[in-house]
Amino acid sequence: MKNLEKLDSWDMSVFDIERDTNGNALYVVCYSILQKMDLVSHFNIDDKILRNFLMNVQAGYHPNPYHNSMHAADVLHITHYILSKGGLIKKCNLTDEDQLAAIFAAAVHDYDHPGINNSFHVKAQTYLAYLYNDRTVLENKHVSSIFELMKLPRFDLLQSLTEDQRRDVRDTVIEMILATDMSLHGKYVSQFKRRLQENHDFVKKADVRLALAMAVKMADISNCGRPERIYLRWSNKIADEFYMQGDRERNLGMPCSPFMDRMQPAMAKGQIAFMNYIVIPMFDSISELVPDMRFSVDLTESNKSYWTRNDDSAQ
Repeated sequence: MKNLEKLDSWDMSVFDIERDTNGNALYVVCYSILQKMDLVSHFNIDDKILRNFLMNVQAGYHPNPYHNSMHAADVLHITHYILSKGGLIKKCNLTDEDQLAAIFAAAVHDYDHPGINNSFHVKAQTYLAYLYNDRTVLENKHVSSIFELMKLPRFDLLQSLTEDQRRDVRDTVIEMILATDMSLHGKYVSQFKRRLQENHDFVKKADVRLALAMAVKMADISNCGRPERIYLRWSNKIADEFYMQGDRERNLGMPCSPFMDRMQPAMAKGQIAFMNYIVIPMFDSISELVPDMRFSVDLTESNKSYWTRNDDSAQ
């Protein structure tokens, strides 16, 4: 497949993969990356179990405008890029277990996402909010659901690993997925910056897991630093999902969350603020560890300038 030839390129579009594979971008991208990194052979992963697992994971993503299986494929692709072309494997001396965990976590990080965020669950006092005590609600659900699925032998992706390997991979996957809760963003970035300032070499297990958490976090919000044609497609999708949540909030008599009220569009304002306060500082910090990712800051600045020219805010 021609588009898969760009698997190592920052400008690969999962929209093209989704079209060419009849809606199977996540399955194809994950299978291809695992083979490319030689992880299937190294861990002797059964091909039938791998295919069963990937098909079920892909099917477990809801047809949300943004948090769908294409988003998972996109985050997976960028996580792979950060590890390989970005230089994280070399910088942190990542083991095969670390690499498997990173690909695993990226693929499943939003598994069974309902299209509404943690804040909605907490404000609406949903079952999930009570189940997870208002803390990192969806991320706990994603990781818990996927390991529950793997209790079934036909979906047990890690069945060929030793007990120690399974524990290592599981612990890393949990750390990475829980880190994608944006309410914890400041905590992770501050910790990462502190470790950089202390001149840690990022090869100890705790530092490796922190670096991997930052990698998947970067991948999760990487749309802002992608080529404009890709970025704008994703920004429209997140706006659609935000407005759908705002509609639900309005129907329940709740105030609309910031940037989620379609009656008062403020996409430009929201995107510029997100880039200024979240994306650019984080990309800057990651580039200190892996300088080959510095280009992402420039792309984000370029995309930010788009909104200064195309302000949709209500007058």
